[in-house]
Amino acid sequence: MTCLARIKFNFQILIMPTLLTKPISNTVSIAVWQITETEEFFYSSLRLSCEDTERIRHCKMQKVRLQKLACRAALAELLGTKEINITYLKTGQPQIENHSISFSHTEKTVAVACAKIPVGIDIEEMKPRILSLYPRFMSEKEIEMCNINNLSELYYIWCAKEAMYKWFAKKNVDFISDLFVNNNKGVICNHLSVNLTPMVIDPFMMVVCSSESNI
Repeated sequence: MTCLARIKFNFQILIMPTLLTKPISNTVSIAVWQITETEEFFYSSLRLSCEDTERIRHCKMQKVRLQKLACRAALAELLGTKEINITYLKTGQPQIENHSISFSHTEKTVAVACAKIPVGIDIEEMKPRILSLYPRFMSEKEIEMCNINNLSELYYIWCAKEAMYKWFAKKNVDFISDLFVNNNKGVICNHLSVNLTPMVIDPFMMVVCSSESNI
């Protein structure tokens, strides 16, 4: 068996208030929002397009509506405006004029990335169930390179691949064969190199994928 260098995980650990906004590079900023508000609060605080409002109102589950509204509120904080006009690509990624954006959510927490370059973000609550699921998304080489009994390391790779998938914005991507994670670098389809910025906001792991150097 080839001897592989262990991945050196350097997680930035943050304490999350109701709203966290943070620039992570010269052109990439992120916001994290813990949902405690009502739908009425969000609608009164934001100016959404009629199309986007109808899209949200047609979601049957209240928690999904709240997650979508919280994503828009967090984005409004990053952009410094209440007027948010979201449309979607055919592949499902949200978009706005003049910026690349990416959304992610857990049950009661959302994360948003906003940049002048392509960007992807993922946030997940770290739970022990991943200890039995990692073979579904990790290659043999990645398994050799990390501690498969460490939740943070496993969730870093999972979130990194989710963020890379959103950054790539194309369908038919295999998480094992097409996405590779090594430290704070990622490779997509064997030729696209991206940078990965991990953050631990206990009990969450969050990873941002971008094509520029991280600061």
